[in-house]
Amino acid sequence: MNSEHEVQTLGGCRVDGVPVRYGRALELVAVLVLSHGTAPRDWLLSTLFEGDPAPSSLPTLALRARKLGLDVRYDRDRRFYHLEGRVRCDVAELLSRLEEGRLKEALELYRGPFLTKSHSPFAAQTRDHVDQRIVRAAIDSGDVALMEAADRIVKHPELSQELVRRGGDQISASLGRSWLMGLETAM
Repeated sequence: MNSEHEVQTLGGCRVDGVPVRYGRALELVAVLVLSHGTAPRDWLLSTLFEGDPAPSSLPTLALRARKLGLDVRYDRDRRFYHLEGRVRCDVAELLSRLEEGRLKEALELYRGPFLTKSHSPFAAQTRDHVDQRIVRAAIDSGDVALMEAADRIVKHPELSQELVRRGGDQISASLGRSWLMGLETAM
């Protein structure tokens, strides 16, 4: 299979621009993309599922991914799942831009939190990792405009503090802190 597919996991589940129902299948694809196309079965089970998943859990996700045109295969001898063909995934591209120091481009790719309906360990960790990387990159940039752009996406106390310290929009940062405090009291 030589085709290339685009997978959107930030702010919605889409393959090649078409909305899909199987967000969990895209989660498997995303973890494989972020793992350079291959990952051990047992690690995937603990990463994608809490507790003791049914033996059919991963094969079902792989089948659903294949129905979407994303060729996920299992190698029984090595006990690995792998992607066939090229798959571009927005979360991987966003993290790559951040790694390359291209914060402005990364912020343009951001369309919302990673797979918001998923509560798997992988989804929760990825959402947190993306937020932390955006915050760190924004602060490290020293660019108030980029910090303000990041603050509109990710409300984080460290980012708000740094933004105010550097003379950024105190009202936005204050609203961010108020929002965070309200969220903490609600929990």
